[in-house]
Amino acid sequence: MSGAMNRATTAALLAALVACGGEMRRENRKAPLPELAQVTAEEWQRLADRRLFFGHQSVGGNVIEGVQELLRANPAIPLRIVETSDPVQMAAPGLYHGYVGKNGEPETKLADFARLAAAVGDSGTAMVKFCYVDVTDATDPAALFARYKASVDSLRARHPGLTIVHMTLPLQVDRGTIFHWRTVIRGKQTSYRTLNAIRAQYNQRMRQTYEGREPFFDLAHFQSILADGSVGMLSHKGLDVEYLAPEWTYDGGHLNEAGRKRVAQAFLVTLAKLQGPAS
Repeated sequence: MSGAMNRATTAALLAALVACGGEMRRENRKAPLPELAQVTAEEWQRLADRRLFFGHQSVGGNVIEGVQELLRANPAIPLRIVETSDPVQMAAPGLYHGYVGKNGEPETKLADFARLAAAVGDSGTAMVKFCYVDVTDATDPAALFARYKASVDSLRARHPGLTIVHMTLPLQVDRGTIFHWRTVIRGKQTSYRTLNAIRAQYNQRMRQTYEGREPFFDLAHFQSILADGSVGMLSHKGLDVEYLAPEWTYDGGHLNEAGRKRVAQAFLVTLAKLQGPAS
């Protein structure tokens, strides 16, 4: 078959696959982005009096960078930020954070998190975030969630007073239906859409288990809110799949300056609204 015929056949196949659906759409599905103005001075002080640990990798680093930028712009918020992986340094109130585990090895992140979360103790608050690169085409979202749940259940059994904030997996952008099917046909790599669909299945389990029941930060949702307030969404094999809004990233996965400030704003409000006494 000639090269021209091959290209024509591929184009026809792509057109047929696009016609099957899966186009990106925008929906208004949840509350708008939280605002710092929703937090009272008393709530900010209660947050500043807590001891918190946040285990993360690079996207979490983006969020912390956004938090620091917001604190510089709002000096009345008294929260102290400390980067450390040394439990000895976590005695005083503050938001402690550090890299945990290795990307692509989520079990190492859970192990590091369990060790460092224990440092803030039964009266503290802890959270861990997987990264988008922890998901591959071989990832079983049910098994990954089961490992997460077993780990935090064990941590809570050892430290019953510890507040755990559960977090959804971050997303990547979607490159469009033609890009997705061209990638599938060529078989050279796993499409962003396929990976976001796996993340969506994990996040669905997180929401069903924890949202509205325990402290919860829906990172994926806040990443997917476009500038006009709608939610970036598509259908993939019958599943609603959120994607990272392109305006909030510089490389398709990490947050740019505008994106990190938006997510950090929601993050800070969520932490400030936590119930229960400070540590």
